[in-house]
Amino acid sequence: MKFLHTADLHLGKIFHEQSLLDDQAFMLDTLRDLLRDKSFQALVIAGDVYDRSIPPPDAVKLFSLFLGKLKKERPDLEVFLISGNHDSASRLSFGRELFAELGVFFITDPEDADKPIVIGEERERTAFFLLPFLNPGSLKGEDEDQTPLRSQSRLAETAAKRLEKARFAAREAGAQHTILVAHLFAAGGLASDSERTFLGNAECTDIGLFAGFDYVALGHLHRCQAVGTNVYYSGSPLAYSFSEATHEKVFLSVALSGERLVVEKIFIDPLRKMSRITGAFDDFKGELSDEIKAKRDDYLEVILTDKCFVDNPLFLLRQQFPHLLSIRQEEAMKAHVRESGSHLRFIDFDAKRNIADDFADFLFDIYGEINGEEIALFQSLLVEENP
Repeated sequence: MKFLHTADLHLGKIFHEQSLLDDQAFMLDTLRDLLRDKSFQALVIAGDVYDRSIPPPDAVKLFSLFLGKLKKERPDLEVFLISGNHDSASRLSFGRELFAELGVFFITDPEDADKPIVIGEERERTAFFLLPFLNPGSLKGEDEDQTPLRSQSRLAETAAKRLEKARFAAREAGAQHTILVAHLFAAGGLASDSERTFLGNAECTDIGLFAGFDYVALGHLHRCQAVGTNVYYSGSPLAYSFSEATHEKVFLSVALSGERLVVEKIFIDPLRKMSRITGAFDDFKGELSDEIKAKRDDYLEVILTDKCFVDNPLFLLRQQFPHLLSIRQEEAMKAHVRESGSHLRFIDFDAKRNIADDFADFLFDIYGEINGEEIALFQSLLVEENP
């Protein structure tokens, strides 16, 4: 069994008022070209097909054209999709019965996660289990009242029990391999600026719950990473924040043969790169250095090191950089805060922070001081919520 794993397409995304639809069309063409290789038996998209629950019509049309062209070129290819936290499950599942007849399987209801889709020849049968994002209330507890579950951890535990029972049944029925496709925040995973993450440990999932599967294809975190020996995030195929400018963007080729698992990265060359450059305002006027010239046509964020504010720098620098999207003047802001004598402090949002630090900063900014009793109460409530 060999398949291609991707996730977090976020079709229709607007980034700093810039539509990325052309970039996404180029990426999907790249994906379709790769899948002309008939050694790939399936394509897995692990959630967040669209960037929002009501995607723009052009994004829906783009994905429709992609699926149409893909199935015309590879009618034998199986396609597995689940809904992510950005998707509308009801909209994404429209026509799922018809699509299933064509080998395109949309699973958006967690109640269907323990019903595997089995493909392959008799001696190489593989069961795919598709677990969409677990919205609060999407599964009920196993108590007498069947209370709808709210937290990600409780939802994942309940789903895992059902999946393990179904996985065992699939192996008993002759499946040589079992694959789980899921959209969740695995404990220990490294997040980026562009995904919606949760506050508190209760919203992280212990990936050990799914240890029985031969491979777990994850979506949600935008950085390609392994969070277990056989558990991978493919990451998003494009950078969707400037914090991802240095990340590798890949599709994952996954091959299973007997007990052997081989996961290989297929690097993606985007239509336009995303970059950050740092320097004084004068560094970006007139003659440019070779390093800056190389990034001139990228989607750019410029971080100015000047101690004084530059008026209207975005307009001025766009003459040099046509795809400049963001200007940050943090050094000037720090100097201004120091010189103003204000009790406000500059907060570096790129630094690793936690919710207790954010609450302390909130108190200081509102009242000019931090009350120790309020901090202690807040921390005690935080422990109760996230034991």
